[in-house]
Amino acid sequence: MVNAGMQATTRALLRKPPWSLSWLLARVVVFGPAILVLLRRLNEATVEMEVLPDRDVLHTLHIDAFQLLAWGVAFFLLWQLGPTRRPNRVDIAAAITICLIGGLSSAAGLVALTIFLTVTALLGDRSAQRLATATVFGALFVQQAIIPILYDMLVPILTRFDTMLVGFFAELTIRGATWQGDTISVPWDHSIIVAGGCCSFRNVSLATLCWVALTKLERPEWQPLDIGVLVIAAGFQIGLNVVRIYLMALSDNMYLYWHTGMGAHIFAVTASAGAVLICAFGARYVSCSRAAPRNGLAVEG
Repeated sequence: MVNAGMQATTRALLRKPPWSLSWLLARVVVFGPAILVLLRRLNEATVEMEVLPDRDVLHTLHIDAFQLLAWGVAFFLLWQLGPTRRPNRVDIAAAITICLIGGLSSAAGLVALTIFLTVTALLGDRSAQRLATATVFGALFVQQAIIPILYDMLVPILTRFDTMLVGFFAELTIRGATWQGDTISVPWDHSIIVAGGCCSFRNVSLATLCWVALTKLERPEWQPLDIGVLVIAAGFQIGLNVVRIYLMALSDNMYLYWHTGMGAHIFAVTASAGAVLICAFGARYVSCSRAAPRNGLAVEG
């Protein structure tokens, strides 16, 4: 039986080879610009690291680990869509344009690439898998093009929000602690100013990107409980950041430890691991909770 099945599979492959010209051209048009833009980005990072050797690769690339995760999930979903139609002149022209934009500016190339791949994922049928792939690419576009603009516009409000939360807990737990504007002060002549780089908005936006990517990797359809997972992931990032700023407000030594010392690395690892675990297990939990009633009905029937 096994030999017969292998022979049938071999005959099917010989009749219709999977590596057709259309299959190859479609993937060159889709993945070629992505490879060229990434190579351009890596070249820029190499030059920058020669000038600033202390910077890590991801910081030099201006790409967060969550963005790399989302890119990986998006390309995995795009690859799973299977053979697509032979690319036409518009597809080829768009791919060449993306390469030219990426050659001039890798940052603009990544933004243009997300738009191009979002449209590419939607070509053909409107299956749930294609919509899921386009959703991840759309989230990447928002993260790389829209979020920086919103951040620059809202940074005073965002820092005031974090200062308000930390100041509330400081006044609640430390006698004589005060906060005003973006400044938090404690009675022993120590105060900090909550700058834009310390606000929770950036971590929440990256956790949202992680939530979109891992949820679409789990299943193509959205479920109402997915919003609950997002709320938990965002709340975890805000709470963790509030704890960090609170600790920095205690003393000069605590400030140095949690801002530039080992505490900063502990915070980064905890925030990243928390976002991934909450989003991954949350998406799985929602899938299981959705399947449980169906299984129960099947058993009763």
